[in-house]
Amino acid sequence: MHRIAPAVLSGLLALMAPVACTSPAKSSTPANSADHPGSTAKLSAPVDVGAKVSDTSATVSLRFQVPGEDVRVEVSGVDGLQVTSSTSPVAGVSVEKAAITNLDVAFTPGAGRSHLVVTVSGLFQGVPLTKVASFAVGQPTEQQKAEGAVVTDEQGQRIKMMPSSDTK
Repeated sequence: MHRIAPAVLSGLLALMAPVACTSPAKSSTPANSADHPGSTAKLSAPVDVGAKVSDTSATVSLRFQVPGEDVRVEVSGVDGLQVTSSTSPVAGVSVEKAAITNLDVAFTPGAGRSHLVVTVSGLFQGVPLTKVASFAVGQPTEQQKAEGAVVTDEQGQRIKMMPSSDTK
C-alpha cells in the first residue's frame, strides 16, 4: 500500500499540471473597461505622442509616463510623404518619468492627404515596447475621397470599406 500511494499521487499531480497551467490569468483590461466594451487595446510604449503639423514640417512632442532605456524614435512617411530631416532623431537614450521631448521634423508632403508616422520604442520597466502614431498632412484629393466608403458600426467605430482588388 505504501509503495502504491506515491505512484498514484505523482500520477494525479501529472494530470493536474495542465489544468493549473491553463487557469485564467489576471485580467489586463483597464479599470474603465465598462466605458469601452470589447476593448482590444494592445500594450504599447508608455509615451504620449503629439504633433503640431504645418505644410512642410511638424513639431513632435513626446511625454514619457515611466522611465525608459534604449529609447529610439523614428519618423517616416506614408502615402507619398518624404521625411527630409533625420529619420532617427533619437537613438539609444535613457529617459526619466515625465520627461518631455520636442522634435522638429521636416518633410515633403505627398499629393493630397499623406501621413507622418512616429515610432517610439525602448525598454520600459524592463519590457520592450513600441508605440506608433500617425498624423495626417494635407487635404484628401477627390480620388482619395472616392476610394472606399466610410460606415459606422454598432459601437460607433468608423470603418472604411474599400473596393476589392480581385479582377475576373
